[in-house]
Parts: sequence; structure tokens; C-alpha cells
Amino acid sequence: MLELSRQEQARRRYQAQRPGWRPAGDVLNALLEPLLLPYVRALDAGCGRWGVLGRFQERVGLAVGVDADFPSLRENRILPLRAQARLEALPFPAWTFDLVLCTWVIEHLPEPQLAFREIARVLKPGGRLLLLTPNARHPLIALGRAIPSRWRRPLVRRLYGRAPQDIFPTFYRANTPGALRRLLRAAGLQEIAWFEIEDPTYLAFHPLLFALAALYERLTAWRPLRGWRLHLVGLFARPLVDPPSPE
Repeated sequence: MLELSRQEQARRRYQAQRPGWRPAGDVLNALLEPLLLPYVRALDAGCGRWGVLGRFQERVGLAVGVDADFPSLRENRILPLRAQARLEALPFPAWTFDLVLCTWVIEHLPEPQLAFREIARVLKPGGRLLLLTPNARHPLIALGRAIPSRWRRPLVRRLYGRAPQDIFPTFYRANTPGALRRLLRAAGLQEIAWFEIEDPTYLAFHPLLFALAALYERLTAWRPLRGWRLHLVGLFARPLVDPPSPE
């Protein structure tokens, strides 16, 4: 099993090899930091048992979590304000939130376009959506999708130690750089920042696997291959003035 401490050690080794590299979580936190303000009303869209917002709820005016999975919400002891709902039908009025966080969720959405429209609806003008999701183009993700579901769950449990209740169906219907950015634009959101981030440490089970993964990630430094990196991080905004509807 790849323990978190072992993966963190692999990240430090890779960072020493690639000065300036930051894992996706660090990039996300750097984008999030200036958005954590006392007046901000924030939504963790797909908060599950943990989410991201719970770590920062004391720094915003309002922190709310939403998730479709009731057992996950019931066991979430971090966010006091939680609601059960699908992201495709959020139970909030328009213009409610200044910030929506969506981490490790988009790959699980059966109807991502509807979810993005709902997120845009509940964002105030000028509000931000900050997201992190895997890239379906990456060979590791493509291999995982090719494995039959009856084998995939036991394999994930064995390799990464993930509890059965934390393994959910995946669809990857918006999980390429082009598709994700296109769908977010169609929902009326403007791109502020975009990153395609390498990370070979998910194969740090064995030195040879890690070396091969690191070699692949170095190849993605070539611009035409950057869209094949493992993680996608994006910051998007609802415009201050919505564009006119087409006649």
C-alpha cells in the first residue's frame, strides 16, 4: 500500500529533481489563499467527509458544504453547515456565494454541464470557482478506467488504502483540458488561471515505477504534451455583468 508519508517523501525527491515544481494541492492553496476573506460566503461543492473548506472556515464569513452522499455528510464533523444535494440541483438562491470550491469531484459528475450552470447560478457576480480534478488523458487515469469496476475498487483499496465508503463511481465526462474549459465557458464562467500539473508520486510503490513515471512527467514539459499531465487546477469567475443572451 502507498502510505501518505511515503508519497510525501517521493514528492520531496521529485521536487529536488524538478526545482520550482509544486504538487496540485500546493497550487490550489496558493490560489485559495487570497480568496479567504472575512466577508466571503463559501461553498464546498462535494465536501464529502473532509473536503477542503473545513480547514479554512474560520477565515471566511460563511462556510457551507454540500454533497449528494448522505453518509459522508453525516460523518463530516468539520463543517457545521451541510446540505444533501446533487451539484446539478443546488438548494441555494442565485447570487449566494462569493467562492465555490470543487476538489476531486468533477470526475464523479454524471452531468457536469448542469453542475457548472448551477455553480455559476449560485455565484455572485465576480464570485470565484476554484477546482482540482484528474486529467482523463493521463495514462494512469486511462489505465484505471480500463480496469473493470469489479476489480477497480479492490485494487484502489489495496494500492492506496482507501476505505470502501470513500470510493465512488467515476464518469470523467468533463476531464480533459479542452472539454473542461469549454464547458465552464459555456456555463458563463471566465477563466482566471489554469494549470496542468505533473505528479509521478502515485506510482511510488517501487523505485522503478517511480522512475518511469518521473520520466513520463518530464516528457510533458514539451508544450504539445502538457495537456497530458495528471492534474488540472483552474480558477474561474462569474463576470460582473453577465453576457447578453443570444436572440
